[in-house]
Amino acid sequence: MKIPRVKKGRGPKSKMTQATYRKKALKYLLEDFDGHCAYCLDPKEFRAPSLTQVDHFDCKIKGRERNYYKNLMLACAACNHYKHDKPVKNPYDPEQRLLNCTEENEFIEHIEEKPDGQWTPKTKAGEYHLVSIGMMADCHHAKRFARKNMAERVLGLVTTAVQYKSSNPQAVHREMMNTVGMLLDTLSNFPPMVTPEGVVPIRAWLQSKGVDPSLFSQTEFVVS
Repeated sequence: MKIPRVKKGRGPKSKMTQATYRKKALKYLLEDFDGHCAYCLDPKEFRAPSLTQVDHFDCKIKGRERNYYKNLMLACAACNHYKHDKPVKNPYDPEQRLLNCTEENEFIEHIEEKPDGQWTPKTKAGEYHLVSIGMMADCHHAKRFARKNMAERVLGLVTTAVQYKSSNPQAVHREMMNTVGMLLDTLSNFPPMVTPEGVVPIRAWLQSKGVDPSLFSQTEFVVS
């Protein structure tokens, strides 16, 4: 049984039509996806509210089922427009398909992130998904690289600060911690990290590298 990356709720109680699906579904999708685009993972803070859109995952469905909540995804304008009307499955190759994050975790089996922040496919499905939504484009690649680079700098700063805390003047140490805190606040508005285990928040990634959770309250900085 596949474990989805995003667990969706039931959505609106009332039926949705082509004229009402966005208005009715948007607030539920924002909650289910925690404001992140279903495809590129960009948080809602990266875009104006009008650029947060509701995407029909299978755009070829006709009739009432087209606007069922299970067929709707939260998407940024860039991903929604690039995906446009592409079919869920490539009619010329059944192994190539779009990946539904509410049914599986695409970042474990099908897609991996390289050290430079680029997403690359591990399967034919992953390739079709990335190409169909344009997620290897420079605009996405640059954001992921900036996020990875900044997260690694935070890790280095924390490690250095702890190692030299005993010899650092108190004011210097405090200033370094303030810098780390500001960087963490900035990173919280970037897309989450993609690891071999799946998608994780930046702070959880730092914790996996040995940064104690007490760092996040900006009170004490400890590296194991």
